[in-house]
Amino acid sequence: MSATTSSGASHAGEHEPGHEQDREQGHDPGDGHGHPSHCENCDAPLQGHYCHVCGQSIVNPIRHAGHALEEVFESFWHLDGRIFRTLRDLLSPGRVAKNYIAGHRVRYVAPLRLFVIVSVLTFFVAQFTVHFDEAKSDGFEIIDLQGTTVRMGNRQKQIKKADSVAEVESLRLQTVKELQAARAAIPASARGAIDKSIEGVQRQADLRIETLRGEQSLDETDIAEGKAEGAREAAEALVPPNSIAAAKTLAEVEQRRDALIAPLKAQLATAPAGSKARDKTHREIAKTNAEAGCRIAALQIAHATTSQGARPRPLDAQRYGDTDCDDDSPLSFNGRAWDAKTNPLTVSWWPQFANDWLNRQVGRGEVNFKRASKEPWLYIHSLIAAVPSALFLMVPIFALLLKLTYLGSGRGYLEHLAVALYSHVYLCLSILAMFVLVLLSNAISPHWSGFAWISGLGISALWIWMPIYLLLMEKRVYGNGWLLTLARYTVIGTLYFVLLSFAVTALAFAALVRM
Repeated sequence: MSATTSSGASHAGEHEPGHEQDREQGHDPGDGHGHPSHCENCDAPLQGHYCHVCGQSIVNPIRHAGHALEEVFESFWHLDGRIFRTLRDLLSPGRVAKNYIAGHRVRYVAPLRLFVIVSVLTFFVAQFTVHFDEAKSDGFEIIDLQGTTVRMGNRQKQIKKADSVAEVESLRLQTVKELQAARAAIPASARGAIDKSIEGVQRQADLRIETLRGEQSLDETDIAEGKAEGAREAAEALVPPNSIAAAKTLAEVEQRRDALIAPLKAQLATAPAGSKARDKTHREIAKTNAEAGCRIAALQIAHATTSQGARPRPLDAQRYGDTDCDDDSPLSFNGRAWDAKTNPLTVSWWPQFANDWLNRQVGRGEVNFKRASKEPWLYIHSLIAAVPSALFLMVPIFALLLKLTYLGSGRGYLEHLAVALYSHVYLCLSILAMFVLVLLSNAISPHWSGFAWISGLGISALWIWMPIYLLLMEKRVYGNGWLLTLARYTVIGTLYFVLLSFAVTALAFAALVRM
């Protein structure tokens, strides 16, 4: 009897003053293996790895670095057997969603947690996969000592899209002339890059002319006439000697700007307020000022480049101004160019603060549109970063479509939401697999060209399998016949595609504003 009492007292040690004092001082006597005998959170006696009262683990992550790392992975990723079992079963269309809805939840990672993890991981990898070579972008420039600017990217793009021999020849002659002017202004030791650029332009122009010969059935006479017409156009496109673009000093720029603006100001004095003639004159003045600003920037960058004895630096454009005068606003309302003050975009039924916010976004979008045309990788990365948010909004919409399409099935909205989440998890995993294939192709193809074919075949197979997977998943989860499943699948797919198109359009504008 005394032994029982002694044993009971021993097991009830949480009431003993010595043990209580030890725990208050952080020295739980434990079980001899480094584990506490009582929960450090609620002081209940422990009977396993987790407290049966509050659920806290016996492992203290702040005392062991290994346990701390384990806790990070376990709490965020849940990298136990469930993640691998979930990913394995996702390969079978509908298995995970059907089992989860049926109550077999402990074996799988919860759908919302898995969706967040996979979507963030997918588009994190996308940031490293989708990229542009900055040296080959449309913003590539060559600036000579006099400030001549050659936009190789834009010219080469125009040559590729030219639809006549005359246009190709005109672009070729203009580009080569500008490159030759830049070449003549630099030391002979630095001319190699420009020589290669000239050769590249010549080859590209010849290739485009040969392509047009085949597409338009041109003979030698047609080619010769087109080249002659192109030469005339190129001569007419040369910078006039008295234009702002031909000014050699900042003083000349100011003199020529004032000379061009003076008659325009005189026209403004006689033009009726609000007339089209007045608007046109305002645009001409703005265009003249823009040309002067671009020429001043080019001269300043050229002077800095010459005095420093180095190539133009990316920060020079920010410091001295943009040298690209192709900045006409693509936005216009009421027949006039958009302006936040004189011609704003207004929604009549919106309050004033909402219209003010809208025009601030339009203004940012207009500025970023020009940046995106020169540095497209900035826009693409901004767009990719916004995709997970858009998908997160599309999932409940997809679940709503399932709910409406399967009215009378007896399933609640949250059950449809689980199906939608697991569907999008698989789509994200497929896209992730495509990105991985692209990364592998970029790494392996330069050494083994056959892998590019394998990668392309794998990506095509994934695109083809995705809609088939979703159809099989719907059939397995809802258990309808093939005819009814196909009908509902078509309705859901069509509506979802339309809504997704609107979401993508909104996402493209949002990414442009936020880049």
